[in-house]
Amino acid sequence: MPVRKRAQRMSPEKRREQIMDSAVALIVSRGLSSCTLEAVAVEARISKPLIYKYFPRLADLFKALVEREYRFLRGRGLGVLPKNVPYEEVIHRSNLRSMEYLYERGVMIDYFTKRCAEVYGFPRDVARVCSTMTVNAPILSARALRSSGIAAHRAAEIWSDFIIGGNNALQLKYVKRPARKPRKDKSSS
Repeated sequence: MPVRKRAQRMSPEKRREQIMDSAVALIVSRGLSSCTLEAVAVEARISKPLIYKYFPRLADLFKALVEREYRFLRGRGLGVLPKNVPYEEVIHRSNLRSMEYLYERGVMIDYFTKRCAEVYGFPRDVARVCSTMTVNAPILSARALRSSGIAAHRAAEIWSDFIIGGNNALQLKYVKRPARKPRKDKSSS
């Protein structure tokens, strides 16, 4: 049996965030139904007793995840809602914002697919893969990059260079260029 690397010591706040980030990663990669406290503990590389110290029940973990996401959404405009707005309306508005955002991501992917095919000459499937990853990878990486202390502008700069460099490399592989016409030798004319 392989030796499991021991989790590093963290402050309680950082450990709680790490557990929640691991739960999100698990849900994104395998779906909500695969999210158990035991599976999150494995994903977070911590012991079962430690996860139960932070989240005694799965419902506690889900509640913390929802509260964290609503804090984020509040920072994106939900905080301007008056305090007397019924909770149900807040739920409806936040879900509408989330759906609009997700739908817009689809529009962004369509836009990038079209532009990527035009600029690089990629076949549609190559342009679609590049565009889908261009739009979705930052969403899944942002929280981990932020917790690593990397500034958003620095991460965006590096990601942009990565995309452009990757597209240039893929162009060499997937784009069939017409054979060059031989140059006319000036001395022979």
